[in-house]
Amino acid sequence: MPELWGVLNVTPDSFSDGGKFLKPAQAIEHGRTLLQEGADVLDVGGESSRPAGRTYGPGFEQVPAAEEVRRVVPVIEALAGRLGAQVSIDTVKPEVAAAALAAGATVVNDVHCAEDPALAEAAAAKGAEYVIMHNRGRGEVRSPNIDYGNVVEEVLAELLAAAERVEGAGVPRASIWLDPGLGFAKTAAQSTSLLSSLGRFRKTGYRVLVGPSRKSFIAELAPNPGGEPPPADARLGGTAAAVAMCVAAGVDAVRVHDVFVMRQVIRVTEALRDAGGGAR
Repeated sequence: MPELWGVLNVTPDSFSDGGKFLKPAQAIEHGRTLLQEGADVLDVGGESSRPAGRTYGPGFEQVPAAEEVRRVVPVIEALAGRLGAQVSIDTVKPEVAAAALAAGATVVNDVHCAEDPALAEAAAAKGAEYVIMHNRGRGEVRSPNIDYGNVVEEVLAELLAAAERVEGAGVPRASIWLDPGLGFAKTAAQSTSLLSSLGRFRKTGYRVLVGPSRKSFIAELAPNPGGEPPPADARLGGTAAAVAMCVAAGVDAVRVHDVFVMRQVIRVTEALRDAGGGAR
């Protein structure tokens, strides 16, 4: 069964749940709920990474490192310390990663594709695991970011080059995860191609994490009957379909908002996959 990573955004402007868990007490309580629902890892972020474009307008607003630390450290201390949770810090800032790891996080989730070697060095210094999410620019879904000749081959090559950089900074190969970065610098069709080719990523020998939850490619692939895109919190069915694809491909973890439902999706998909096909 792949690990379930529960999303916990301590931000005012994340695309799906911005502002809901901005106060530490709210974030800690939601983290407790995600653990009760079956989350194996809590992925805590203090700065939105939503890309600029047609769906999210100007995109995320950068915040100073000190503010990001202020948002995440009390939450991580409570979740990792009092509740014993395994925590990932979703950040691109080395100083934030260092503070989060000191507070009890054990994973760094880098959505800028190992752009800053100091981030990997901060992870290596604490013996942390490292997630490399594929991205270009700041994730904008427009040219030149989305100019791929073959999206699967190029994303894979860029991730492997990033993994070399992370290893060079001192993170062991066994501690590195690859994430194809669905929805970041990719059209809906390109994200779909990646979801359909996850076996290629697994063959690298690295562990594979995929984050399809509530993303805009789902809204584009499955608009409402009236033609309008469903809002982020109305993309549960599309997320479930994407998670089922991930399970069928044998990925090592999925990153989701709706832990209880997706745990059920994973269990049923695994049972169907392992049943051997049944009668024909």
